[in-house]
Amino acid sequence: MNPRKQKNDIKAFIDFFHDACLKIRKEKPKFARGKDGKLAKYALAKFSRVQLEMLAVWFLAKKPKLAPSIGAMLSSNVLLELEREIKKPSFWKDLDSILESSKYDFTKRK
Repeated sequence: MNPRKQKNDIKAFIDFFHDACLKIRKEKPKFARGKDGKLAKYALAKFSRVQLEMLAVWFLAKKPKLAPSIGAMLSSNVLLELEREIKKPSFWKDLDSILESSKYDFTKRK
């Protein structure tokens, strides 16, 4: 992957997470300088940016007791639960309802 594109994807995901957190949870996310960028880079090696954004929306809506941070979202327990949830037929319906209720516009990408 082109290093410039990778940096743009990392920044775009962090910006998306910030905006989604404000829309869904109505609170500012907690960022750890350096750590979140490295976590996003690691996650983008496994998932596409769109998949990571969907994971963020699911995490922010379904895990209100966890801190609104990228570190909490990418923890091993949350990722294991996500793997289980994706296999359920109701997962995609839940994700659609979250997107509709939060009124988050995915088309407004940079």
